[in-house]
Amino acid sequence: MAPATQRSFEITVLGRTLEHLGTQMYKRRDVAIAELVANAWDAGATEVQIQVPQASVYNLETSVISVTDNGMGMSADQVDEDYLVIGRNRRADGQEAPAGRSIMGRKGVGKLAGFGLGRTMSILTWRDGVATSVDLDGKKLKAEGGQSKKLELLGTVGDVPSDLPYSSGTRISMKALKHKTPPDVAGLHQALARRFSRTVVGKMRIAINGEDLRQPTLSLTLREPISGEQEVTLDDGNKVTWWAGFSSTVLATELQGFTVLVNGKTAQAPPYFFGVEGTASGQHGTKYLTGVIEADFLDEGVDDDSDRISTDRQEIDWDDESTLAFKAWGEALTRRLLRERTKARGEQAEKAVLSDETLALRLNQLDKPSRDKAKKFIHSLGSSDTPPEKILPLADTIIQAFEYRQFHDYISELDDASEDPEQFAKAVSYIHGWRMLESRALLEVIKGRIEIVQKFFGMIVNNAAETAHITGQDNMHDLVARYPWLLNPDWQVLSEETTISKQLREWGAEDSPARDDTRYDFLALSGDGQTVVIEIKRSEHPATLEDLQQLERYVNKLGQARSDVRGAFITGKHYAMTPTTLETWQRRTDIELLTWGDVHARTAKHYENYQAILEGDLSADSFSRRAREVAMTREVLQQGTSYRQRSERREGIGPQDNDFGADY
Repeated sequence: MAPATQRSFEITVLGRTLEHLGTQMYKRRDVAIAELVANAWDAGATEVQIQVPQASVYNLETSVISVTDNGMGMSADQVDEDYLVIGRNRRADGQEAPAGRSIMGRKGVGKLAGFGLGRTMSILTWRDGVATSVDLDGKKLKAEGGQSKKLELLGTVGDVPSDLPYSSGTRISMKALKHKTPPDVAGLHQALARRFSRTVVGKMRIAINGEDLRQPTLSLTLREPISGEQEVTLDDGNKVTWWAGFSSTVLATELQGFTVLVNGKTAQAPPYFFGVEGTASGQHGTKYLTGVIEADFLDEGVDDDSDRISTDRQEIDWDDESTLAFKAWGEALTRRLLRERTKARGEQAEKAVLSDETLALRLNQLDKPSRDKAKKFIHSLGSSDTPPEKILPLADTIIQAFEYRQFHDYISELDDASEDPEQFAKAVSYIHGWRMLESRALLEVIKGRIEIVQKFFGMIVNNAAETAHITGQDNMHDLVARYPWLLNPDWQVLSEETTISKQLREWGAEDSPARDDTRYDFLALSGDGQTVVIEIKRSEHPATLEDLQQLERYVNKLGQARSDVRGAFITGKHYAMTPTTLETWQRRTDIELLTWGDVHARTAKHYENYQAILEGDLSADSFSRRAREVAMTREVLQQGTSYRQRSERREGIGPQDNDFGADY
């Protein structure tokens, strides 16, 4: 083999062309690699081998990503005069497509896509027994804005290396990689499969690390046409071919909506729904819709003015007059498909219910107006994305809503919600969760308490104030006073904001000669008979040693009158003290340090299991005691504030579950 000889090549860079058209435009791996694969197609390749590093050995400095094709390759002169000319319009220059192919590239900047992957690109191309190699360094190619930079590149020309797999072709290798995370090989298969038409894949084998490009396996419940593609003539005379279908499960984002292909390559990246997803007719089913539209007419011209596709092949210029008929057709198609899916699912749900002997009998026993409305509800339920296995249980809930008088006031609410299948399905799901209960009051207590727990969590996260400084302001003290069970479902809160001296007098004990008018936040009785003095601080408050010592003083003073007095200090995770001091306090058995997160987790867990309590003897429960809580909960959730008026503060602590301190 003759030794390779050096040759000078020349590239001209204007301003920040390299950065804008390479680094910035092709940030995503799949987009950059797709552009290099498209160049292989234009070179007449029938095979493209993509090599990406495995996650276990991925290294930014040493790993390499390469794209190798068996196209026609280039001579040294072609590299210098064609390839290294940035922005060359190959169609305008008269370059002909390989037999049976349309040229995908037009702008002459896709060759820069490799700079979206790595800081350097190596080009190795060979034909007619001669190989040409040249390296491009992104740093050296940068020019300042408004400046033109002409750079001489040293390459080599020589015999074709024996390890190359084809008699002619090109290999683009990216080094000094930019992405910190290793490539997702499965995701790359999925992305590239959507970016090239089946026609392209049929004529050019694309492989990733030696494995042929995997086409996504879709389980479609509805497909149009049933197989293959359908050709349509648009109102402006242009033609497109298309297919679409609905998956039985939620699709990955890369598979949702339409991919618009032009000359076999993506021109509009998914997910795309022609703007219908934001309308009433397009709010449901979009996560299940997938399809491909081929619209080659969008790229028939050769001049730059006729180009309607973004440089990175991600988006079509939908404001261009030549795309208006296509967009109108696409909008109408998408709306029709979504409507037909909604109708078909509704009919399937109604058929499933009528095929169930028990449900059909109960449905037919309703009076005709109720029966017709129940069928309407069942149809709306099916129109949502409710899983098929949940249709019958939720249909049972709908029928039950008409059968039980206490649910009749929900009918009008369900009727309003039925126009929105997703919201309707959620509403029915809520009622279904209550179906075994025969007391609506108790149901509302449960639902209300869960929502209060959620509000409690939101106030913790948003660092709500400890006490209110402005009328109507959310604050932790008033929320806990309204719902003392938030602190601990096993505690009975006895009082709030009482001075130490007053508390001792109430217990029949004498205070020290010096009157103590400091106030604790709350006083509670635990299930084991211990009295708990509670101090709270907002979640972002940096607790100090003085805060803890104050609670310690409360415990000691009240402990003079009652045995088994302990303290509970509730704040966030921030303590303004040394770790050693904090650890000393954490080891104490008479004072418990809690975070609001601890309190919320304990209470939330308690109400997750509240269903077990509700399955007991409901007649033994005092529903009159719950009536005040139901009304209070509605007020808090409607007004959005936990603030108590003076009159309510005078009424004292709100209702709670435990009453073992009644004689306290």
